[in-house]
Amino acid sequence: MRINGLEFNVRVTGEGEAFLWAHGLMASMTSEDMLDLFSWNNFPEDKKLIRYDARGHGETEPSCAPADYHWNNLARDMISVADKVGVEGFSAGGQSMGCATTLYAGLLAPQRVRGLVLVNPPTAWETREAQGEFYRKMAKLGGLLGGKILAKVTGGNLERLLPGWLLEAKGEKVAGVLEGLKPLKRKTLSSLFTGAAETDFPSREEIKTLDVPALVLAWTGDPTHPIETAAELDRLLPRSTLVVAEGYSDFEKWPQRIREFVSGRTET
Repeated sequence: MRINGLEFNVRVTGEGEAFLWAHGLMASMTSEDMLDLFSWNNFPEDKKLIRYDARGHGETEPSCAPADYHWNNLARDMISVADKVGVEGFSAGGQSMGCATTLYAGLLAPQRVRGLVLVNPPTAWETREAQGEFYRKMAKLGGLLGGKILAKVTGGNLERLLPGWLLEAKGEKVAGVLEGLKPLKRKTLSSLFTGAAETDFPSREEIKTLDVPALVLAWTGDPTHPIETAAELDRLLPRSTLVVAEGYSDFEKWPQRIREFVSGRTET
């Protein structure tokens, strides 16, 4: 689909009320399906599930300006995907970068976004600067190495991307987390990580205005997605439920929690 001047890879399944999902940084629909954390194949057929590769990810065309990858601009892409598919009101959700995209989408279109699924909220506010330094280093590495070599280098440090208990439980499947990184070109990687270093959550006062049901899902053992961000979101959002996974048995319940939340939101 041609969206905001770029060719987007969009996948729509099911019929009924809509749920838009945004993946995380360095991910794609393909990498999500390989890792299979959210069991999208089991999503209710009476709900319209809309997934897409974010700009510069997967099979979606990249743009070159780092500002294009700021979370508020990714949220404009999310709203535009809904427009292109012909959806007016919808629930929205995402993981990490996609979580931040979802927050901004709720602020950009409060009359359209009916519920929020906020998975693995990333570093934000006071903790964002340190993460930004890491992404600036990744921008330099990506600009020099390209996606395939960067994925190989990053593969030796997966504990920065996923909790140890998840790495142990998913075994060889965890390699799928890097599939979205491999096809990315050097210029795209430089812009993508620079944009990630520059962006941040909306202000706390803005988040307080998101008066819709929200489900916040967080896990332990992941410094890139600290529990503190999730807890602060839960405190700020007027109608939020926080669920924390402390191990794989807790995490296994997440796909069903997402399905139940979306079904509850779309039936009201």
